[in-house]
Amino acid sequence: MNEPGAVTSDNRELTRPVFISYATADRKQALSVCKAIERRGPECWLSSRDVAPGENYQEAIVRSLRQAPAMVLVFSGAANNSDEIKKELSLASRYHIPVMALRIEDVEPSDAFAYELSTRQWIDAFEGWDKSIDALVRQIGQMSPANQQASAPTAQARRPRSPLPKRLVAAAGFAILLLALGGAWWFLKPRPAAAHSMVVRLTGFQGLSTDLPASMPDAVRDEISAAFGDQGVIGLSTAATPPPGTAPAYALGGTIRRDGAQIRVITHLTNERSGATLWSSSSNYDVAQMSHVPRRIAVDAAKMARCGLFAASTYPKPLPDPVLTDYMQYCQTGAVFQSAPQKAMDFARKVVAAAPDFSWGWSAVTVAAGQVRWLNPPGPAQDEIRRIGLQASDKALSLDPTNSEAISNRSLLIDSADLLGQETWLKKAIATRPLDCGCEHLLYGLVLENVGRYSDAVEQFRRATDMLALDDISQFTLADSLIVVGRVDDAKPHIDLSVDLSQAPDMANFIALAEAPETGNYWAGIKALQDPKFQLPATQRTALLAAFEAMQTGNSARKARAAQMLLALPDNQLDPWTVKMIAVLGANHQALMIVARRSNSRFDWPSVLWYPSVRAMLEDPSAPDVLQRLGLFRYWRATHTRPDVCGTKGPPAFCRMI
Repeated sequence: MNEPGAVTSDNRELTRPVFISYATADRKQALSVCKAIERRGPECWLSSRDVAPGENYQEAIVRSLRQAPAMVLVFSGAANNSDEIKKELSLASRYHIPVMALRIEDVEPSDAFAYELSTRQWIDAFEGWDKSIDALVRQIGQMSPANQQASAPTAQARRPRSPLPKRLVAAAGFAILLLALGGAWWFLKPRPAAAHSMVVRLTGFQGLSTDLPASMPDAVRDEISAAFGDQGVIGLSTAATPPPGTAPAYALGGTIRRDGAQIRVITHLTNERSGATLWSSSSNYDVAQMSHVPRRIAVDAAKMARCGLFAASTYPKPLPDPVLTDYMQYCQTGAVFQSAPQKAMDFARKVVAAAPDFSWGWSAVTVAAGQVRWLNPPGPAQDEIRRIGLQASDKALSLDPTNSEAISNRSLLIDSADLLGQETWLKKAIATRPLDCGCEHLLYGLVLENVGRYSDAVEQFRRATDMLALDDISQFTLADSLIVVGRVDDAKPHIDLSVDLSQAPDMANFIALAEAPETGNYWAGIKALQDPKFQLPATQRTALLAAFEAMQTGNSARKARAAQMLLALPDNQLDPWTVKMIAVLGANHQALMIVARRSNSRFDWPSVLWYPSVRAMLEDPSAPDVLQRLGLFRYWRATHTRPDVCGTKGPPAFCRMI
């Protein structure tokens, strides 16, 4: 959204902030709405911005809504499925707070929203941002808690376009009445103090070497503060002492020292109340990358804290230290860094053995099973892992039906050809309880890539990076999808950020290798392959180097020889990027057969088919049969969609079969 500059307003007498109601998935858009309103005069209250760390979240919402002169509902598909917004609407009715709905997506209200919003004015932001905000501010200026009647609609304000039948409105009215009573009771009932606060006290990183910059500890502190702020889940405190009380008190700190050509960083998360170390990690960074070290420390620490403490916050009582310690190890080996999926599975199963009523412990088993599945070839071992993961998902959801981690990761365990089922589970996860990591959007984007809908995948990856900007994989998938749809310049900042955020020292080389066929920059790929620090098996490196040099020269004979070298590689070296090069070199049929044969070894294999550089692979006579076996025709027909390539000039012949 392009935000306008300041305009003159007669509404500055509104001293009490306007309450902004929004779904978690729309946090960025809600902040844009808030800032645009404030530039015109009225102040706003936004939970993600204005709830102080450690403050009781529900109490802050109730207090701010009760005192607000008006409530602005940022309405979207996510808002339409938000139980929290329904509670806020019921409270607005209780306190006689006028409500205005600003639609950021062309979505009609459903079920319990129908009655409450049927008499409200609507302003459509997607039909004109500046005018819609101007109209919204004018309405705010005309409203007060004592006046619930909206002013006459402006050119931008109108009712929903499809009036609902009166019987449905009446039924929804009864439902909203029950919701109002139940929601008000839920918010206002007496409740005990929080069992434990999800605020981390930053104790600082101590520099142990005199030959490191004296400013490095301060730089680490600033980067950690920024990283926690970007995530919006776990609060950060710089208090000199732990908070009073008996509940767990989490603290983050560490040491930094020079060790030859390396900078050695030890990071630890502790429970200051018990003295237990919940997580500790030792990392080495190249001295040549010294300027990047503070951010790397911050990103890794913030990801780990989010993974462990967000899960702990879903448990109705403090997780015992040993359980949280095992959960942090699951985060280290599976959820955050995915360095050892089998170890992650072992730690997750230890967690649920100790705390069988911990829903997010069971969803951790599901996540780990989704990773371990691909380490096994199709057969009994893979089937057993799938069974364990699906049972764990069932258990997690029986304990907490809003556990969207269990919902979304179930998509990785069902039949790989059931693309419609994968999409269904991921849409359900997004609608149920969007996670601040944007993980469901990332997985859904991968499904959209698999079915050839890269233009739609771009939006999902963008949502993922909006939710958690400091994730190298989300940044890379967004960049890659932008390149596929022809937006190479737009992809560059995301590539740079992916390299900057990645723990892998050869991330830049990998990206150069992966994107060369799409950008035509084979020289960059050759330089990457010549870098001895780029970790590749010698045979794969030699074959890929021959392929890139052949493409650089354009020599047909060299292309043919290079293709044969790649085809001779063992299966464990035939990753999607290598198979893409086989097709680029002209061996389209062989590449297509590898995709078909290996489709059960990686979740994202079908996505290889839709890169512009391998368009000729889709013209192969065997393509329709392969697409059928991968479940693609079934998906397209059921969803009434088509891959992007079918909308291009001279589409492949299979498009006529959809």
